[in-house]
Amino acid sequence: MGTIRKGEITKKHIIEQSAKLMNQHGFLSTSLSEIVEATGMQKGGLYNHFKDKEELALQAFDYCCDSIGQYLEESIRLKSSAEDRILAYIEAYLSFTENPRMPGGCPIMNATIEADDGRSEKLLDRAQSAMRVFIQSLEDEIAKGIQNGEIRSDTDPRKTATMMMATTEGGILLSKMFTDLSYIAMIKGQLNQYVKNELCLR
Repeated sequence: MGTIRKGEITKKHIIEQSAKLMNQHGFLSTSLSEIVEATGMQKGGLYNHFKDKEELALQAFDYCCDSIGQYLEESIRLKSSAEDRILAYIEAYLSFTENPRMPGGCPIMNATIEADDGRSEKLLDRAQSAMRVFIQSLEDEIAKGIQNGEIRSDTDPRKTATMMMATTEGGILLSKMFTDLSYIAMIKGQLNQYVKNELCLR
């Protein structure tokens, strides 16, 4: 039992350290020697826990997205109204660019850009699945708001959630492209106005 527990701890350490590294330098592009240096493990030790570097990259990506998901849940937990919960969700998501809790910024965008050239269908599938989860979470909040009479009844939760996440990711992309956080502030302001003036009932 002790050996199993030690193995789990070691694997968790490898994933955590690799996630921080890979989200900055590429889930596929980070070299094995960089991973060895970051984790303090030898190559043989890494392959005791992962069949290859791609498997480690996939689990590192999952770790990044799980971290974001936990933070998003914490950000809306104490909010009661639909308006406050939706705005808190968007602001928390955007905050990974302004003050990254995971070095490297948005892992979904990073993985999508890297995997889009066909280098890893598995990584692209993971990125798509992660985005579906975040869109679904926002969609659920909008649907609850409609049920509670806080959001316009003619609102399509799926389309609205998709539009808001697409706008958010677009702001993140522009801020990264131009190294200018004003794009984040602009998107945040526009979505804030949309939620308050068009989406939610007064």
